[in-house]
Amino acid sequence: MTHNKSEIHEMDAIEIPEYVYESLARSLLPTIQKYYESGEGKQAFAEWQAAQTADNKEKT
Repeated sequence: MTHNKSEIHEMDAIEIPEYVYESLARSLLPTIQKYYESGEGKQAFAEWQAAQTADNKEKT
């Protein structure tokens, strides 16, 4: 099945209603919070922070 460029462009123009984003965020938030409160999540966040600090030092 082939698509021409105008069909793909029309699909890209579809707007997602705000309530869909809010619903998704509300359903994901408890899981994300639980992860970052865990030991594994805290370690991952600390590693990310260290990487960000290293990247910022390289840029300056």
